[in-house]
This record gives sequence, C-alpha cells and structure tokens, in this order.
Amino acid sequence: MTRKDYIKETTIKFRNTNNRRRGKEYERRIARVVGGVRNLDKSRPHTDVETDTTVYEVKSTQSPVPIWIDNAMKQCVLASEESNKKIGGIIKVFTGKSKARAFLIQEIDIEETK
Repeated sequence: MTRKDYIKETTIKFRNTNNRRRGKEYERRIARVVGGVRNLDKSRPHTDVETDTTVYEVKSTQSPVPIWIDNAMKQCVLASEESNKKIGGIIKVFTGKSKARAFLIQEIDIEETK
C-alpha cells in the first residue's frame, strides 16, 4: 500500500467514524424530542427511533436545507400568522408513472435537547 493510499483509507475511516457518531447523537436527540427511544436492537436494523406507536428513520446531513423547503416553510409561517392557526408543515407530493406519494415535512426543535 502506498502512502497516498494509506492516507486516503485513513481519511475515509475517520470520516465514516464521524458520520456514525453524528448520526447516533441526532438519533438520541430526536428520541428525546418525540418521547421515544433510540433502537439498539440489532434484530430490527431499520428502526432508528421508536415510541409506543410510531417509528422514525433519522437522516442527518451537513448540507444546508434545500431552498424549496426553506421557501415553503417561510410561506407556511406567513400563512400561520395570517390565519392565526398552528403550522402544520409542508406536504410534498411526488407524481409520476406510479401512484402519487405525499410526504409531510415538519420542523422540530432539537437544540434544547443537547
């Protein structure tokens, strides 16, 4: 193995370790916010966080929030203020050759749970 290959491999391992650590930290935070627990049971590898009635898949990224989500949330905040109603969230509808699918996107505060 050349020095260059060793450095590349070491850098990738370090990045992967950091990604796993960051992901676990956000799973713990989300679990606290939703009143659930982080799943440590290896027999159910697809569950990150669960409550008595709900499961959550947690994805963490360092990229900024997509512009369309940011703009849609700003519009939702304005609509909430105008109507004196709570913010429900953004519903993104995907249409195409198969059946339409809709996803509810809500912002939750995870900073208080550090």
